[in-house]
Amino acid sequence: MQFEVVGIDYDNRIQNFMVSARADYEWYLAKTQGSEENLAIQRDIIRGSKPYKNLRADLKLGCILPTIVLAVRDIDQTALANYDTADGFIKASREDLDALQGAIAKSTPAHFDIIDGLQRTNALRQTFDDLQEEEREEFLRRSLRLEIWVNIAFFPLAYRMLLLNAGQRPMSMKHQIDILSGGLAEDLQDLEGIEIFRLKDHKRRVRAGQYHLSTLAQAFQAWMQRSPNVDRTNLVVETMVVDEALESLGIDLTSEDGNQRDGFRQFIEWVVALDQTLGEQHNRFFGNDTVVLGFAAAIGFAHKNDTLKDRLPGAMAKLIEEARKNPVEALGVEIFEQVRKTIDTKRSNVGEATRGLVFRAVREYIMQDGTSSMRDCWAQSASML
Repeated sequence: MQFEVVGIDYDNRIQNFMVSARADYEWYLAKTQGSEENLAIQRDIIRGSKPYKNLRADLKLGCILPTIVLAVRDIDQTALANYDTADGFIKASREDLDALQGAIAKSTPAHFDIIDGLQRTNALRQTFDDLQEEEREEFLRRSLRLEIWVNIAFFPLAYRMLLLNAGQRPMSMKHQIDILSGGLAEDLQDLEGIEIFRLKDHKRRVRAGQYHLSTLAQAFQAWMQRSPNVDRTNLVVETMVVDEALESLGIDLTSEDGNQRDGFRQFIEWVVALDQTLGEQHNRFFGNDTVVLGFAAAIGFAHKNDTLKDRLPGAMAKLIEEARKNPVEALGVEIFEQVRKTIDTKRSNVGEATRGLVFRAVREYIMQDGTSSMRDCWAQSASML
């Protein structure tokens, strides 16, 4: 297997290093083993379309694929400290390139995410499977160009992916966020009291603070787009949502640390804190995806609103304080359950209606700066059903 780091660059917009590299097919396929299966639930792999049949035929003839973009986590990037990020054309020493090469080469498939090139990767694997045994060795020795983002955090990566895909729309925003969810899990796993279940875990929530990664990925989208309903089928609406998300992420990236993730992390901290107050008896409240998404959208709305962002921390601090004394009363859990049961299933989609109910109630609570009880806010929200 061959892998070679040939250069480094620095993106001043997202404040992250990118490594340019070459690898043979054998190295690449080994390092991304399982990625297609992991992502197939978010975006169906194209197996039968004519363009990809042509691509597989070209691969057998030895074509060069367009550069594939990867993200790699938990890499020793000491060598990168030797370079001035203001230098527009970085000339790295071979010693530093070799150090990065060794660090990346040690990484396992669990450390890699395919950011751009899922279909090309699948085409590579399918082509390999189609070859005769005597043809495979030569095939695996062919070269591939890679763009590898080193230890890139979730927010900058989300911004970059959405921006590059905004013009061509190869995936919905939801699909793109799902693909980035591995980085989101890395970004949140150090929060106190949280336990994140990945799809392959097949675990059930039994205590506060446990959430499936798919729920957190949808919550991030709801928080970012300030809407509790994240499934978009209308192309015009989808375009508007992506544009707003790019603006939001772009503003966050201008912060001093270059990796503004505090808003969403703070939301998760608040949810975990409230979740923990409810105890086992009401474990289902934040175990309900619709509740989490409604909260996420409302807090995202307030976070980006010039008037409400100053009220948000105080309102949530008050809600958590009251919940620690009497969580069921503070959160209005019982009235929420009563209102939810009154939703007319013949007239409304229950999931959408419930998410909207939560969104409006939490937003109202923040607008009132915590001076109205959640019981009153549930009633106010219910009047709009």
